[in-house]
Amino acid sequence: MLTITIDRDLGDAVYAQVARQMRQLVASGALRPGTPIPSVRQLARDLGVSLNTIARAYRLLEAEGFLVIRDRAGVTVAAPAAEVDDAARDALLDELRVIVARLRQAGVSSDELLRMASAEVGPGIGARKGAR
Repeated sequence: MLTITIDRDLGDAVYAQVARQMRQLVASGALRPGTPIPSVRQLARDLGVSLNTIARAYRLLEAEGFLVIRDRAGVTVAAPAAEVDDAARDALLDELRVIVARLRQAGVSSDELLRMASAEVGPGIGARKGAR
């Protein structure tokens, strides 16, 4: 079952909230590869948001490799890549470096960074209370 909540008091755009929560569901194993995802129309109706909002979240998730979108066949959770794409890994490593720098600038210690990374890599990735 797909449970997504929208918090209009957050500074995050609704499409970003949807995408973040779906990433967490996939990463935690709550949504397995091949699992059908509600159509854009259905999820928009369920969440009370525009079709464009959900379409934008789905397109982003497809570009990131989390979803497979097939016209008329629907949307499913993508399987993880069979092998590492060097260019994708390098681009993601660049993003990680920016996030680490931002965390350091916010006062997070190296030990705390390592604890955070370990918690995220372990079972239930992204599923902890307060995970963003």
